[in-house]
Amino acid sequence: MPVFFIQDAIKFPDFVHAVKPEPHNETPTGGSAHDTFWDFVSLVPESAHMVMWAMSDRAIPRSLRMMEGFGVHTFRLINAEGVSSFVKFHWKPAQGVHSVLWDEAQKLAGKDADFHRRDLWEAIETGDYPEWELGVQIVPEADEHKFDFDLLDPTKIIPEETVPVTPLGKMVLNRNPDNFFAEVEQVAFCPGHIVPGIDFSNDPLLQGRLFSYTDTQLSRLGGPNFHEIPINRPVAPNHNNQRDALHRQTIHKGRASYEPNSIDGGWPKETPAGPQDGGFESYHERIDAYKIRQRSESFGDHFSQARLFFQSLSANEQQHVIKAYSFELGKVEREPIRAREVNEILANIDLKLAAAVAANLGLPAPKAGTVKVKGSKLAQSPALSQMNHPGTVGVKGRKIALLVADGVDGASVDRLVKALEAHSTRILLLGPTSAPVKTADGQALPVDASMEGMPSIMFDGIVVPAGKASLDALAASGLAKHFLLEGYKHLKAITLASEGKGLLGALGLKEDKGLVLGDDQKTVDAFVKAVAGHRVWEREAAAEGVPA
Repeated sequence: MPVFFIQDAIKFPDFVHAVKPEPHNETPTGGSAHDTFWDFVSLVPESAHMVMWAMSDRAIPRSLRMMEGFGVHTFRLINAEGVSSFVKFHWKPAQGVHSVLWDEAQKLAGKDADFHRRDLWEAIETGDYPEWELGVQIVPEADEHKFDFDLLDPTKIIPEETVPVTPLGKMVLNRNPDNFFAEVEQVAFCPGHIVPGIDFSNDPLLQGRLFSYTDTQLSRLGGPNFHEIPINRPVAPNHNNQRDALHRQTIHKGRASYEPNSIDGGWPKETPAGPQDGGFESYHERIDAYKIRQRSESFGDHFSQARLFFQSLSANEQQHVIKAYSFELGKVEREPIRAREVNEILANIDLKLAAAVAANLGLPAPKAGTVKVKGSKLAQSPALSQMNHPGTVGVKGRKIALLVADGVDGASVDRLVKALEAHSTRILLLGPTSAPVKTADGQALPVDASMEGMPSIMFDGIVVPAGKASLDALAASGLAKHFLLEGYKHLKAITLASEGKGLLGALGLKEDKGLVLGDDQKTVDAFVKAVAGHRVWEREAAAEGVPA
C-alpha cells in the first residue's frame, strides 16, 4: 500500500498498541475488528486514507506475485551535478494486481495458513518466475509546492495521472532460498541503508523510521553486528571501522580502529564524496526556519485522497469496501465508536459510502460531513482501481483445477491439459480422493490431490473434462458440487464438457460469460480469456444467493 496510518513517527506506539489484541481477553489475534483499533482510527483522521486502502481488495491479494509495491515515503534522487529531485518508488507486478474475495480470504486462513508463501515458493520452483517492474515518479525540487497536497505527507500519494511512473528496470525472483531462517528470518531491512544518488526527504515519518528500524535490528538480531550476518553482508566488501562487540564475525588486522590515525597509514578512512571516488555525501539542503514541534498546515487535509481512492474504484470494488467496513465495525462493541467512524470519518469521504455502512450497522445515515474537505484536482484516478491492472503476462502461472472421477474421457483430459499448458497455466488433476481414477477405457489416471485437500479457493479456474460416467459421479458427489458452486460463487471461470448439462442442472446454474459448455479450442479460448479477467464480475449479483 502506498500510504500509512500516521504522519508522524511519534504516533507509532499508539497505533501499534491500538491494533494489538485487547488486554482483557487477548483477542482478536491478527485482526483489527475490535474496539481499540477503531476507537483510535476514528479519533485520528489522518488514518482515513490508509484505512480505506486496508478495507479495499488491496488488503486481500490473490498472491504475493500479484501485489504492487510502494516506497510509501518521498525520497530524493541526487544527480552527478548535485541537483535534487523528489522521488516515489513503485514495483509493478507483471501478473497484474488481483485479489481474492473476502469469503475466500476467511476460508484460506483456515484451509491453508501457508497459502501465500506456498504459492510463491511453488511458482518459483515450477519456473513461473514472478516479475516486478521498478518505476519512479520524479518531481523536480522546484515543483514541490505545485500540488494540492504535501509531497512529504506519508498519508498521500502522487496520482499517476499527475506524475506518470517511469520504468527503470525489472526484478525477477528466479530461485527460492536454501534456508528460510538464514536468508529470510534474519533479513534486516533498514531505510537508512542507502547508496550515493539516493537521499532522504524531510518526511517526518521517514525521519522516525531511520532511527527506529536500525534500533529494531539491534534488538531483534542480537547486537550491533547484525549487518555481518551473511544475508545482510554487503556484496561488495565494506570497511566501516567498526570493531568487536557481540557476534563479531570479521577478524580485523591492524591496530587502529579510529579515524584519523597514523599508526596504520591512515586506514581505514572514509571514501571521498563525489562521482570520481563514489563516497556518500548528504544532500546540501538550505534550511531557514524555526524548529518547532508542530505539523505543517499542509498536512491538515485528511479526506480528499481517501475520497479520490473510493471514487476511483469500480462499482464492485466499492461494494467490497462497504462490506469490509460493515464487517469490521459490526465487531465493535461500543456504538459511539461505530457512530464516530461513520459520521466523522466516512461522511467526510463519501456520503453514499457512509449511508450504506450506517444502514448495515443500524445507524442513521449522516446528512453531511463534519469538516469542509479540500477538493482534489482529479475527480478520479484510474490507476487506483485493480480493474485497470490486468498485468502483462496473461494467464501465465494461474492455477487451473481439472475435476475427474472414474469414467473420465482420457483423450479429453489430454486435449485440455495440452491446450491449457500452451498458455503456461499450471494444471492440477483433482479426484474424489487422492487415489488414481480409472478412465473410460480402463487406464489408471493419477491425480495431484483430492477436491477436499485442495478446495476451489486455491484455484483461478475450474475445468470438467468429458466422460459421462465421470460427469454423473461428480453430479452425485456433494464434495464435487460444493467445489463447483463455491467456485461459481467466487466468480471463477468454469468450463464443463459439452455433455455436462446434467451436472450443470444438478448445480442449478446457467451458462454465463465465464461458465461455458464445451471442450473444443473455441471453448478453451473463452475460458482462458475469462481467467485473464481474474473474475467474472458480471456474475457477482447473481452469485450472492447461491449456496456453497
